[in-house]
Amino acid sequence: MAKNLSVTIDIGTTNSKVSLFEISTGKLVSRKSFQTEKQVDSFGDLFDIKDIWSQLVNILQDFVSKYIGKIDSINISSVGEAGVLIDSNGEIVTPMIAWYDRRAFEYINRLTDDQKLRIYEITGLPAHSNYSVPKIKWLVDHLKLSKQKKYTWLNVPDLLAYFLTNQIKTEFSMASRTMGFDLNKRTWSEEVLEIFDLENMIEFPEVINSGDIVGYTSSDSVQELGNEKISVRIAGHDHMVGALGIDLKSGDLLNSTGTTEGLLLINNYPFLNKKNFEESLSNGIFTNSQYYTLFSSMPTGGNAFEWYQNFFNISQNEFEKDCNGIYQQYLDNEIELDDPVILIPHLNGSGAPFKNGKSRGLMYGISLSTRREDVLLGIFLGLCLEMKYVANCFPMEHVNKIIAIGPVVKNPLWVQLKADALNKDIEVVNMEESVSFGALKAAYPTFDYEINYRKVKPIQQHVTSFDQMLDKYSYLYESKQVLIDNK
Repeated sequence: MAKNLSVTIDIGTTNSKVSLFEISTGKLVSRKSFQTEKQVDSFGDLFDIKDIWSQLVNILQDFVSKYIGKIDSINISSVGEAGVLIDSNGEIVTPMIAWYDRRAFEYINRLTDDQKLRIYEITGLPAHSNYSVPKIKWLVDHLKLSKQKKYTWLNVPDLLAYFLTNQIKTEFSMASRTMGFDLNKRTWSEEVLEIFDLENMIEFPEVINSGDIVGYTSSDSVQELGNEKISVRIAGHDHMVGALGIDLKSGDLLNSTGTTEGLLLINNYPFLNKKNFEESLSNGIFTNSQYYTLFSSMPTGGNAFEWYQNFFNISQNEFEKDCNGIYQQYLDNEIELDDPVILIPHLNGSGAPFKNGKSRGLMYGISLSTRREDVLLGIFLGLCLEMKYVANCFPMEHVNKIIAIGPVVKNPLWVQLKADALNKDIEVVNMEESVSFGALKAAYPTFDYEINYRKVKPIQQHVTSFDQMLDKYSYLYESKQVLIDNK
C-alpha cells in the first residue's frame, strides 16, 4: 500500500494545529487543533509540555488508526526559542519557559556593551531574554543543575521529534534562534557559552536541513502509534516555514501575522552590520539553508484584538462587525485622520529598533467623546504605525513587494491600513495555513501547488495622513523610551 499522506504539526503560542494532507495534491484530509496549554509559576509563563504532548499523541493516534500504513511523514514546526534541557540519560530535567517570558532578563542586563556586540557578531541576534541561551542560564542557576554533568538543549520541535523517534537533532532555522549558533561558521559557539558561564556543561544537537529525516516512529519510541514506521522531520521556525510555504523570494518582505507579527527578508548573505545591530534586527538561517534571514518580531499583533475584546467584553462577531463598519467608513472617506486615537501597541514589550521587554503600551488622543470604535481604530492605526516604524529599519529600497500571511488576510481593514501606512502594494496570500504548506514543501521539495494572491493598493490620500501620523507616533514612542531608559 502506497504511503500517500503526510502530517504537519504547528505548535503556536496560542493554538497548535495538526493537519493531515494528501502529498501529491496538498488536499487537506483532516485538521485538528488544540489550545497550547500554559502554566504559570512565580517567575512567569511556561509551556505545558506534558499537555501538548498528550494532545498531540491523541491526534496522531487517531490519524494513524484511520489511515493504517498510509502516512509517510510527520513534519514539525513551532515557535522558536522555547525548549528544555535533558540529561545524559535522556530525561527532561527542566520546565519549558515560554519564548516571550522575561525571567532571564537579569542575565542580559549583566552583559557589557562589548559582550552584546560580540554576541551579535557571532549569532546575528541582539542579546535578549527571549532567546534560548539566557533561558538556559536561568534554568541552570535557579534549578541548581550540577556543572559536573552534561545537558542537551532541545527546542520544541527537537523535543517532539525526540519523543517520536528517540533521536536528537535540530534544524538550521531553529538553531539560529537560540543565540548560541555561529551564523558564519554554522557551528555551535563555545564563545557565547563562555560568556554565560555555561561551557563544558551545555550541548546542542546535530543541525540538519529543514525537511531532512530525523528518524522513524516505532513501538519503542511511541507505543500509541503501534508498529507504524513513519519518518519524522523538523520543518523549522514557524515564521520561516510559513515563508517557505508561500515561496518567498529574495527581495520580498513577508509580513507574518498571528498572536504577534513579524517582518522577514531573505538573501544569500547575512545582514551583519552596525546599523542592524543598533536597531536590534535579528539574523538567522532560512528553512532553505542557502539563504540568510533578516527578521524582526513585533510582540503585539492579534493579541491586541484579543485584549480589545476582553476589555470591552464583546464577542468575535461584535468585533468583526466593528471592523467592517470602520472599514466601510474608511473607504468612504468618513474617517478623519488628523487627530485620531493612537495606540503604541507595546502591550507585550517592544521590538526593533528599541527592543525592550519592559516597554508598555500608550494610548494617546482619548477625550470625553471617544467611542469604543475609536479605540479599535486606534489599535489598528498603532499596529500599522509600529510596522512602519519597524519596516524603516529594513532596506526598503530593495523590497520588491510585501506579502502578508496569517489572520490579517481575513481582515480587509487591517490589510488596507498596512498598504496605506507603507505606501506599497500588499499581496495577500489566500492560504489559511501557510506554515502547514511550508512543512510539506520542506519534506517534499517537488510538492507544487497554486498560490492565489489578492493585491491591495494604497489609497494615496491616506498615505499622506500616515506620514503625518508617523511624526506624532515617533515623538510619543521616543518620549516613552526616555521614561523606560530612566527607570
